[in-house]
Amino acid sequence: MKVTKRIHIGILCLWVLLANSAWSQQMGQWDVYKFGAKGDGKTKDTEAIQKTIDECHKNGGGRVYLHSGTFISGTLFLRDNVILHIEMGAVLRGSEQVNDYPDIASDYPTYVSDTMTSKALIYGENLNNIGIEGRGTIDGNGDRIDKRNLNDGYLFPSFMYRPRIVHIRGSKQVQIKDVTLRNSGSWVQTYQECTGLVIAGITVDSRENEDIDQEKREYAVKHRNTDGLDLVDCERVRISNCFINAGDDAICLKSFAPDKKCRDIAISNCIVSSGASGIKIGTETSGTFEDITIQNCVVYDTRGEGIALMTADGARIERVIISGITLRNIKRSAIFIRLGTRNRTYGSHKVVNTPYLKDILIENVFGTKLSALGCSITGLPNHPLENISLKNIRLTFDGGGEAFPPNHEIPEKADGYPSPTQFGPRLPAYGFFIRNGKNISLDNIQLSFLENDSRPAVVCHDSQQVRIHQLLANNLINTPSLISLKNAKNVWISESQPNDKIPVFVTIQGQKSKNVTLVANNLQNSTTNVVFIDTKSTKIVSEFNNKYP
Repeated sequence: MKVTKRIHIGILCLWVLLANSAWSQQMGQWDVYKFGAKGDGKTKDTEAIQKTIDECHKNGGGRVYLHSGTFISGTLFLRDNVILHIEMGAVLRGSEQVNDYPDIASDYPTYVSDTMTSKALIYGENLNNIGIEGRGTIDGNGDRIDKRNLNDGYLFPSFMYRPRIVHIRGSKQVQIKDVTLRNSGSWVQTYQECTGLVIAGITVDSRENEDIDQEKREYAVKHRNTDGLDLVDCERVRISNCFINAGDDAICLKSFAPDKKCRDIAISNCIVSSGASGIKIGTETSGTFEDITIQNCVVYDTRGEGIALMTADGARIERVIISGITLRNIKRSAIFIRLGTRNRTYGSHKVVNTPYLKDILIENVFGTKLSALGCSITGLPNHPLENISLKNIRLTFDGGGEAFPPNHEIPEKADGYPSPTQFGPRLPAYGFFIRNGKNISLDNIQLSFLENDSRPAVVCHDSQQVRIHQLLANNLINTPSLISLKNAKNVWISESQPNDKIPVFVTIQGQKSKNVTLVANNLQNSTTNVVFIDTKSTKIVSEFNNKYP
């Protein structure tokens, strides 16, 4: 009797287990092991995982689970209504064989061609309701992918053929949450012309060379263009709570199409470090960038710029707010804003828009150990920057620069690659170099240097409607002036002062300079308030309520 009862209980338990398994799959949870995956770190599980994804999609969608193993795979194609879930402890690892990542025709322009899509471990195009999630790891295996024959017979740069980890295009309602993406062969993740994109809580660890003091030509490991996160012509995007350590740009917004937009984008609470720029718009900038906010982020140990906004290929950039950023150990400009006309086109597009860059607010930014290069805010004579406001900024630079002679010319280099180093290894100001701007505001700016630097704190050329309020800056006794103006019109300088003794508060140069107003400045450390260079007119300056020695 007892034996029979035990049998019945066993059968009942078995039935419950089977029922739970069936119910689990029925509710949209699909286990890759049931479709033949081994997860042993040796067998290629591409076919089994893809079959699981396809069956999940055919049955209305759900989650495809990778758990309790290491799964080797080539390219996986996401499907509508499917979430790829990588459980904590599980690893999805890219195959070492480049042939396991097929070239794919695409509807969307790439860096150089409409017909060629960069290889990827996970790919999706024109999909709805897709995602990648879990506390597991996706390892691109980028340092071990067979690089033989990568350049044989190809027309394009080799980085176009090194597989990315994630590449999603033309898709709606995309969520990437909590996963770790590491060791990519190229850009870690790219989202192009996607709408309704949420990226939250992810970790990117794909940096080939950690030592940012090392010269590129002396890199210990060959550079693989491992951008941390690239958005290309995407709309309605939220990126939050991410850790990104990238070999190239950490977070980068791009545009390949003159009729498309990066728009309605919010980036917050991210910590980034990179072998290039920290947070950047550019350099591929064909369409429009608008209504973008970036807030509460940390940028550190970065070879390039800390914050960079640029239009190089005809892009229109407007309504961008950057707030609450800390910067540390930035090897190029801490803040870089540039309008240029390189005018590169992408794919089959031939149109180049008329560029503009306006309505930008950067506020509440603190930085230390910043490059002696200095920061720059520069447009072009026929394309000035407009409505640029910097507020509550405190920056400490490495220093060590020497003042330029008054007649030193800074080349425009309108069609050059947009970089602060395009003007030389040092800018004329240790703090901010401003050129070809209209309605530029610096408000509550504190600038200092660690090593003696005789350059002015602020240099402004060929700009109008410039407001400098509450500038407090370091200087030397041999600094030519705290502020240098050249062909600047309608300039208002108020409540500002040098920290130390200085011969001149402001120098004015150029026959086009006019309407400079000094109001309520503390000039007690200045031997002379104004010096004119190559202009005889002193009537262009008005002074009110300044405090003199």
